[in-house]
Amino acid sequence: MNKKNSFKSSLSVPIFEAYNKSIFNLLRSKPYENYTDVVLSTLGKELENYFSPSDFRLKYRYKSKKSFYANISKDSSNEDLSSDFNKYITYDIIGMRLVVENIPKNFKISKSFTKNSEEQLKILKKQLYSLQTKQYNLKDTFLDNELNNQIEFINTKIKYLHNCINFDKLLEKRNSIQKNLNLIDKKLQKSYDYSLIYERKYAFTLLENLNNTIGLIAGNFAINEIFENSKKLQNLGIHLESSRQKYFNDSNGYNSLHFCLKSSLYPCWVAELQDRSSIMEYISKYGPTIHDKIPGKKRKLHPLPLSTNSSDVHRYISHIKYILPKYTKYVYNGYIKKYTKKENVQHYYKKLFLENAEYSKIANEILFDKPTMTYFPTLDENISNKIKNNEKIDEK
Repeated sequence: MNKKNSFKSSLSVPIFEAYNKSIFNLLRSKPYENYTDVVLSTLGKELENYFSPSDFRLKYRYKSKKSFYANISKDSSNEDLSSDFNKYITYDIIGMRLVVENIPKNFKISKSFTKNSEEQLKILKKQLYSLQTKQYNLKDTFLDNELNNQIEFINTKIKYLHNCINFDKLLEKRNSIQKNLNLIDKKLQKSYDYSLIYERKYAFTLLENLNNTIGLIAGNFAINEIFENSKKLQNLGIHLESSRQKYFNDSNGYNSLHFCLKSSLYPCWVAELQDRSSIMEYISKYGPTIHDKIPGKKRKLHPLPLSTNSSDVHRYISHIKYILPKYTKYVYNGYIKKYTKKENVQHYYKKLFLENAEYSKIANEILFDKPTMTYFPTLDENISNKIKNNEKIDEK
């Protein structure tokens, strides 16, 4: 090994890797997991001021050890000396997800949300003009492709912001299509008509697309308003880091808004919150996902144990726990539910289980465990007293 490689090796990563693993273990510790449960419970209760509990789904997952260790291993093995430390690698160890499936007919967004969308739109239009001007004078093909990607992204974001500004009109259109769909269904109950079947398919597709669009916007509005106004979340020390908010609308169909949550109460606590479209959520369960296209990310069923003896079964369960995330879902009125081992496996492998009935049957028998109950999470007494004192100060 020459001196340069020896020097690089001495700087390499064990420090960074050890640090990231310690953060991973901290976030998965019982006090931090309980705190995350309380955050989920509080956020869910706040969302009920905007949507019925049956109209939205909220859950979080802890990233699996396998996935996280693979990430830090990649992050730690840079060939150059530029920077081996990615401070954001721990930001999605806790991943929350909101999917709004149905919007009330009279749902309203605030004037400030619309105004903010208009201001963002003006900024993006200036950026778009600048990029298009630059592209017009460009001769480098590689840079031209890069600019094309940037222009395409800005155009999709502009379209999204236009929809935010015209939310009321989109909701009216959705309500009108829903009304028409109900009339078609009544007619079909009386007589089966092929033209009505075609008309219903067309109306249903329009309705699904509109629900997908307005659901994403309604979720974005609710999240921003809740974190701006919720005293309960503020007393928990939870706030949005606006610089980390991202919009995704990829050519492969991924459509989502990502928010970053941080805590002033629990050091190093951080979580990613996704506001995901209902269609994207469906694709993630039953269709090819964005992860399937990333090397090493495609989901594969782990081989079943060779026998039913306890050591083989134990090895299988241990490996499953290593490769699978841990899920917790919001139920209603502040109550949450932890997934059992079996429910974690069924949720993660939903599509593969449907395609492999025999594997599913055997795995379900092996992973038999006690059902978990819905419960209302609370903080430990010391933290709870600290929050109560903060609330008293706020009241004064």
